[in-house]
Amino acid sequence: MDNNATIGIDLGTSGCRAIAIDNVGNIIATSRQLFDPQQINSTEHNPDYHWQTVKTVLANVIRQIHGFNIEAICVDATSGSVLVASKKGKALTPLLMYNDNRAVKQSQRIKTIAPAHSAAHGASSGLAKLLYLNTHHQFTSETVLMHQADWINAKLGAHIGVTDENNALKTGYDPIERCWPHWISTLHLNPALPTVVPSGSVIGQLSPTLVDQFQLTNQPKLIAGTTDSIAALIATNSSYIGNAVTSLGSSLVVKLISDKPVFIPEQGVYSHRLGNRWLVGGASNTGGAVLAHYFSPTQLQQLSQHIDLSKKPTVNYYPLLTNGERFPINDPDKPGILSPRPKSDIDFLHGLLDGMARIEQLAYHCLEQAGASPLTSITTVGGGSVNTTWQAIRQHYINVPFLTAEHTEAAYGSAQIARGYLSTFKD
Repeated sequence: MDNNATIGIDLGTSGCRAIAIDNVGNIIATSRQLFDPQQINSTEHNPDYHWQTVKTVLANVIRQIHGFNIEAICVDATSGSVLVASKKGKALTPLLMYNDNRAVKQSQRIKTIAPAHSAAHGASSGLAKLLYLNTHHQFTSETVLMHQADWINAKLGAHIGVTDENNALKTGYDPIERCWPHWISTLHLNPALPTVVPSGSVIGQLSPTLVDQFQLTNQPKLIAGTTDSIAALIATNSSYIGNAVTSLGSSLVVKLISDKPVFIPEQGVYSHRLGNRWLVGGASNTGGAVLAHYFSPTQLQQLSQHIDLSKKPTVNYYPLLTNGERFPINDPDKPGILSPRPKSDIDFLHGLLDGMARIEQLAYHCLEQAGASPLTSITTVGGGSVNTTWQAIRQHYINVPFLTAEHTEAAYGSAQIARGYLSTFKD
């Protein structure tokens, strides 16, 4: 039908955004609501408040697309954010967010039993948080772990106790064997671990109550989504082996679509399964935060225009604001190299951008050396993607086509998943 639509919901760090698209991918409606700072803190959120925010945003989008047949809805959310709920769908704990690292003691326990390549390592992993909650609460067998996206799906009407392969990764799920590994059972957890399905799977339908509230004439399917960063990659329409996305935000994050997985846990490199392909990613501590420390956005724009790209920079930097780097160099004590500083701000900025470009080049080389598919193209997203000078410097070091993405919003990527886009990852 020409009037079919799908909706993607992105639950990020600062709020919720929803995007509706038509059957060829055109955006037909958007809505966004920021979280009220009075309702949340930096690491612990109220699950019911999250749901009310999503419900408001979804209602706003649905009102804008009167006359469209909403086929499906898909949710993405932050990775490693978890809570425990009853099997009837009532939250029993706060939502411990992706950046909550209180579970240090629990992470040490995981370290003694989990294989080195598991993404469950670290105090901020979903499994470490679950162990923490298990220690501080008395749960019965009628409880279940939920990731942030699972909670919203359950409130929308999805089957309770179901999650997707990407959100499950940091809770210890094995994406190669496609199951919860045996070693997790030795932890003797009371909350049940959810059933894991591939992203893009049908996990239920919008509840009849919500169908009535939204005044819909049909009952949309609910589709298993993914994490927010993966949804943002899907939004760029990158899907073929060798396609990569570099995010130039506060940090520099690379993600490469590969025909085989790569796990370098000591460098923070893990692989998410997408259909029959793998999304291999790593993050450097360099990036836009370094630039923002020295220059305002206006200064960055003006100074970049005066960089002479025909000349090599006069300095050789490894731009880090604080000591420590995981990827592509694994050295927790590595100092940033930011001196000597030239008298000219133009030359200083040139050195910073050049140093970041060399780190990006090394990052993709590291992934390829570890067994990932060769890089064939790069799509750039994030605030730094608009800096054409930076792009030209990067292209000097990485000799593949640099592509421009029409869409980069995670909510758009989730709407694409709802539209069946992940079938392109099964070729």
